[in-house]
Amino acid sequence: MNMIRLQLIYPEDKVKEPVLCRLCKSFDVVVNIRTAKVTKDAGVMAVEIDGEEEEIERAIRFLQEQGVIVQPIEGQIFTE
Repeated sequence: MNMIRLQLIYPEDKVKEPVLCRLCKSFDVVVNIRTAKVTKDAGVMAVEIDGEEEEIERAIRFLQEQGVIVQPIEGQIFTE
């Protein structure tokens, strides 16, 4: 299993949608929310995602397709 730390930035139109729930149901990954600040206008989360490298990459693409901005934390690099 691999683990990556990411910052997720949700735009206003996605804050009320269950994006992480859909991610966990659609991909074989485990998501651990480390910190979160959510308002009616935006959301910022620091998460850890555990899983096989290919599943993590698919999960990241899903988040990006949903309009979530995905940024690595602690100098981690992931491929698109």
